[in-house]
Amino acid sequence: MSSEITELRHDAFVYGSQDEYVAKAVAFLREGLRRGEGAVVANTRPGLAVVREELGPDADAVTFVDVGSAYTRPARTLAAYHAVYAAQLQRTPSLRAVADVQFGPEPSEWDLWTSYEAVFTESFAHLPAWVLCSYDGNGLPDRILDSVWWTHSSVLAHDEWNASDRYRDPGPLLRQIAARPAPLLGARSIGFGRDVEEFRERLAAELVSAGVAEDRALDMLLAAGEIADNALRHGGGVRAVRVGRVSGRFACEIVDAGRGFDDPAAGYRAPRAGSGSGLWIARRLTWQVDFLRCPDGFAARIVL
Repeated sequence: MSSEITELRHDAFVYGSQDEYVAKAVAFLREGLRRGEGAVVANTRPGLAVVREELGPDADAVTFVDVGSAYTRPARTLAAYHAVYAAQLQRTPSLRAVADVQFGPEPSEWDLWTSYEAVFTESFAHLPAWVLCSYDGNGLPDRILDSVWWTHSSVLAHDEWNASDRYRDPGPLLRQIAARPAPLLGARSIGFGRDVEEFRERLAAELVSAGVAEDRALDMLLAAGEIADNALRHGGGVRAVRVGRVSGRFACEIVDAGRGFDDPAAGYRAPRAGSGSGLWIARRLTWQVDFLRCPDGFAARIVL
C-alpha cells in the first residue's frame, strides 16, 4: 500500500492479550500521526485508558470514542463513527482508526454485527481512512472468528498480516444472513391521507394511543416522513399504511406502488455529495427498518 490513504482500507486485528492490543494499536496510530494523518481509537472506557496512557503526549492528537454509547444497532454505530470521521477529516487529509468490535454474549445478535462489519465497507468506501477493527481473540466463538475473515480483506493475527481468502463481497453476504422480517402483529390500516403532513398527524395519534414517549415518537415521525417522501418520489405513491407490533415494539409499515429494490445495504451508506440521506436518517433514528414485498406492493417497515 502507498503511504497516502486515498480511499477506505478496512482490515481486522485479532489480538491475544491486552498488551498485544495496546502495542499494535499505539504503533499503528503513531505511524499515522507521523505522516500527518488523523488518529481515532474506539474502545470501552478501560481500553481507552490504557491506550491513552501508552500514547503519552501523543494522546492529545488522538480522538477517543467510548464504544459503550456507540454499539447499540448497526445504523446508529455507523452514524456515530461517521460523525467522528467527518469531523476528523475536516482537520486532516486522511485518518487511521482502531475500533474494538463489541460482539455481545447473545448468539442471536451475532449475525446483526456481522452485517455491520459487511456494510461498514459499503458505507465508508469513499473515505480516505484506514480502519483496523480489533477483536479480543481469547475465547472468540468460531462463528465470530469466521465472520472476521468474511468481512475484512486483510487480517493481522499472530503478529502477521494475512490476506483473507475467505473475504466475501458485502452484498451477497448481507443477503445470506439477513433475517426474514417477523410478522406484524395486530396489523391495522390507518390510511395515508392527502399528503405527508396528514400522514404524520394520523401516525402521531397512533403513537400517543400506544403510549410511546414523546422523544421516541418524534423519531418515528421524522423517520416515517422520510420514507413516505421516498415512496411518493420514487415508489409511485403510497398504497397503504399499517401499524402494529414487532417483538413488542411499535411498528409502522408504509406500502408503495413501485417495483421495489434488492439492496441489503440501502440506508446504511453514509451521506455523500449527490446521494440522498432519507433512509440513512430513518435507520439512525429507529430500532430497525426492513424492506419486504407484500401482496399490495413494496413495504418499508419501521420498528421503533
